[in-house]
Amino acid sequence: MTILEVMLSLVILGGSMAVVGELSRQSFQNARNAADITQAQLLAESILAKVRIGIIEQKSVYDIPVSQSINADDIVVDTNAVSDGNASDVLWLYSLEVTEIDNGLLEWAVTVRRNLQPEQRPAACRLVRWGIDTGK
Repeated sequence: MTILEVMLSLVILGGSMAVVGELSRQSFQNARNAADITQAQLLAESILAKVRIGIIEQKSVYDIPVSQSINADDIVVDTNAVSDGNASDVLWLYSLEVTEIDNGLLEWAVTVRRNLQPEQRPAACRLVRWGIDTGK
């Protein structure tokens, strides 16, 4: 082999390694995004269940910190983080929008999002359910 053939094969090998490296990085990022979206969905489902049974009050609230646990029994408002001034340490925030559709019929829309800046494109999930107003 000549030196030209060796250099050409090294260039081809380097280019293919760069492509494989970029594909690996993108697949890792997509897997992390999928895990975040799944966790947001689990949190939203748990919060909606607590709203339906009356553990969480049926009123509209915005950007309430949520504990890191995804167990339905452990989802609580993390008031310590806000009162201690550590709101940026909270991983997840939820918002609940309650709208009266008809006499006694409510629409609950829960949005759970990762506590990141919008330019970082945080994972989020929005779920909507209908139910009867238990406060009447």
